[in-house]
Amino acid sequence: MSEQSDWVLIGLDETTARRQGIPARMPVPRGEFEGLADKGLSIDAARKWIKDFLTNSEPGKSGVWRKQNSTLVSQFEAFLDKAPVWERAQKAFGERDYEKAISALKRIITMDPDDHAARLNLASAQANMGDHPAALKSFQAIRKTFQGDADYHVAVGQVHLAMQKKDAALDEMVLALEAKPDCQPALDAMVQLGVLLPIYENPRDAASLVYVRADAVLEYLAGQWDAAPRDGAFYLEQLAYHERELRHDVALAAAERAAAASGEGASRERAHLARIAALRSLGRTDEALGAAEAFVATAPSSSGAWVELAKCLSQAGRGAEVPAAVERALESDPGDLAALSLRFWPSDPADIQKVNEAIPALAAFVAAHPESAGARRSLARAELVAGRIDDALAGFAAAVALAPGDDDLRAEYWTELGKQQRYPDIIADAAKLSDLAKRDWKLRWNEAEAYAALGKNIEARAAFSAINFDESLHVDVRRRAKRAVKTMDETPPVAP
Repeated sequence: MSEQSDWVLIGLDETTARRQGIPARMPVPRGEFEGLADKGLSIDAARKWIKDFLTNSEPGKSGVWRKQNSTLVSQFEAFLDKAPVWERAQKAFGERDYEKAISALKRIITMDPDDHAARLNLASAQANMGDHPAALKSFQAIRKTFQGDADYHVAVGQVHLAMQKKDAALDEMVLALEAKPDCQPALDAMVQLGVLLPIYENPRDAASLVYVRADAVLEYLAGQWDAAPRDGAFYLEQLAYHERELRHDVALAAAERAAAASGEGASRERAHLARIAALRSLGRTDEALGAAEAFVATAPSSSGAWVELAKCLSQAGRGAEVPAAVERALESDPGDLAALSLRFWPSDPADIQKVNEAIPALAAFVAAHPESAGARRSLARAELVAGRIDDALAGFAAAVALAPGDDDLRAEYWTELGKQQRYPDIIADAAKLSDLAKRDWKLRWNEAEAYAALGKNIEARAAFSAINFDESLHVDVRRRAKRAVKTMDETPPVAP
């Protein structure tokens, strides 16, 4: 650092100077020098001070000083001359005119080869143009300057990804995370590469999100589960979460722990059935079949047990034994949807012709079991596929009347009403429920969407907000509700 009357000439770290595209020595007004460490050095301030120094300071006006410091003066003048070209480049980026941006940036680099900020932007523009080899070359030219910068490594990694160089991309993302362990773009890229998986340790807590090696998810979670005493309800929640995410190995472990921690009753049945399903999904057919046969022997009145046995028999190639198991399931519960599907529905539930052909037999079964809400629901689903919308909606309404406490059934009914834009019917049915705030979130979601569709934005916003603030719900559901509120705030009200 040297002093020049009312000015202080300070030396900057050369790497920092190249990263910002500013001279390595900078004139700073003496009055600004003390606060520089706190405020930092902005590009605009640097330009202002250099211009003022060259124009008004004694050294700047001295021909002798300029001659003695000709290299520094040239750097100052080049820095000022770049300003309008930088403006053109930034405007081009704003307009997504990357060709024009590249032209301006190359001009800057010609004026100042040490302006690595320009080279970084050039690489970005080339990548946006799809010229990945040129972008990679530009990135490599400034690697020493930006080594250890998370954003730089992510940008280089994205170019490697675009060029299908996955190992090189992974190396860059690792470097980005070493520089900044919470670098979200790097974490997202490693998820895309299949190296990491995002996992909620607690599905109801957004803060519990962690990124785990994709090949060690079960090992990681088992360690977390073992860290504190857990009850059956905890493992059932983990089971439901990982079932939805199709992590069958984790679901199997959670089901086994839930079975061990649960007493008799529905929780135990849920755990055993989930264990069988997980074994079947993992291709461990013999184990799944053995578990299904063992559970049927201990719980012969469980329709779910017979359904799982039927599915295992089918997977094991023993199709001739499946109908008997399905019949036993329907004897236990005529409304078991899975058993009804196996008994009456075609293998392709979207095959309109075959579904239509199956309706008479399913209708006869419904007539024989008039008190079964599940049977009526299955028939309504078939009528939907066949295009008999009014019949289907009437069927859903009848099923809801038979099982008014079944929130999943009612939510499906409301969803179908919504598809037909029969929003007043949803609101009318919702008005019948005095405890809607305590019912399944899917019901509350359907109500909120109906209000929004009817232009009742105040009611819709309140309903979505209530879902967002319900800490008992999965974090993804709450985030969806928050986005719904935000969308309503950003768009004009819907006309009734």
